[in-house]
Amino acid sequence: MDFEDLHIMNPWWRDKMTIYQDRNIINYEKSNFKYYPEKLFSNIPVDKFGIYTIRGPRQVGKTTFIKLFIRKLIEDNIDPLRILFFTCDMIKDKSELADIIKIYLQSFNISKNERTYIFIDEITMVNNWQSAIKYLVDIGLIVNAVVILTGSSAYDLKVSSERMPGRRGVGKDLVFLPLTFNEYLKARGIEIDSLNLREIVSLGEEDIKGLNFRYSFLQEYFLKYINFGGFPKVIDEYMIEGKITEQTKNIYRDFILGDAEKYMNSRGIIIEIFKKLPGIIGQRFSWRSILNDLSESIKSVDTIQKYFEYLAYSFIISTIYFIDPSTKTIKFKKQKKVYPLDQVICTLITETSGKEIKMSQRIEQITLRHLLNLNKLSTYALNLYNGPYFWYSDRGNEIDFVIEENEGLFPIEVKFQNNITKSDYFSMKKVFGKGVLITKNTLAKEENIVIMPAWLFFALLI
Repeated sequence: MDFEDLHIMNPWWRDKMTIYQDRNIINYEKSNFKYYPEKLFSNIPVDKFGIYTIRGPRQVGKTTFIKLFIRKLIEDNIDPLRILFFTCDMIKDKSELADIIKIYLQSFNISKNERTYIFIDEITMVNNWQSAIKYLVDIGLIVNAVVILTGSSAYDLKVSSERMPGRRGVGKDLVFLPLTFNEYLKARGIEIDSLNLREIVSLGEEDIKGLNFRYSFLQEYFLKYINFGGFPKVIDEYMIEGKITEQTKNIYRDFILGDAEKYMNSRGIIIEIFKKLPGIIGQRFSWRSILNDLSESIKSVDTIQKYFEYLAYSFIISTIYFIDPSTKTIKFKKQKKVYPLDQVICTLITETSGKEIKMSQRIEQITLRHLLNLNKLSTYALNLYNGPYFWYSDRGNEIDFVIEENEGLFPIEVKFQNNITKSDYFSMKKVFGKGVLITKNTLAKEENIVIMPAWLFFALLI
């Protein structure tokens, strides 16, 4: 990449008003559904040195977030020459990555004491990019910068030994996931009470009934949310077209299979796995059981495990693990469960396999998506070594999800059905003495068990 390319990607160096002609900004302003990620903005102070990574699936809006951030800086009268943006599509290695930033700083005579804002999109396309950033910190070139790095995979954290220890300032790893139902409602301008899990659990039965009555109109929004999920682009399209278009599905299909080719050298195995998924989403399984059902080209449990690891590191499929409540440790040899991240992934799985994903499976998938906000994900992405977990007994009793709270482990069970009996939350009560039961339309409170319709739970939870 030469300096002329940088000028093309940073037109605000010549005229700060060009930020309003940026393609991402124009598309954002024209869209029917606008999502402004306040949480991401609040996690990145502009007046302190910090190196941040923002990871999440492709097409979730990371590049748009960067351009909104740049627009905000320009509107706050930050010198446009101190704002650098480039994408790593054409960067061949870590040396070129470091050289671009050095040339930029030298060309504009930016001193080490001046605050600069450096945005690098899709940095995970550069092998061992951490070494380049570490080098720039060590020679003092970006010790006063705010550096924001985006990536559509956390796979590089697995294969890279360098993670810039002690060189990130106040920076941190952040995750940008498809919207929860609560976030979707707020983006639509619908004001609701937002509660954390502890506050929801503390609600009495009359409180739950009051909230159910007050927010009953949200059920129609939830039925739509089930169909389109949480990707802003898909939501916007669904609002216009009433469906996900073939063009959009092809965009998501191409990046899933293209990344499989890049990281795993095989898209065929991903297609085979997708054909298998409708039968195992939300069901306990072992790596060996999947191996027995796939083609002879996949010859080992290690190979299957690596492909599911890839899908999780790429924010496509979550893998959750059994946790032992007595020791609070994962048992990796026990059975696992998997869930797609979002409805658009479910759609691609259905079209690939020719098999429908059941509504009960989709509600569990949505439940997991909402519980992901309660855990730190960035290092392992959707390999959920830090939870949420699940639990089952030797007799086959199961609790769908278990999360870690300050007061210990907390269970969440999903029973999206018309009739609820005490047997549906017996295991939660016996093993944990508390929990949340997510239902289709039943609401109640029995001792420390909150029983709440799915739409209401997801609307309230932050």
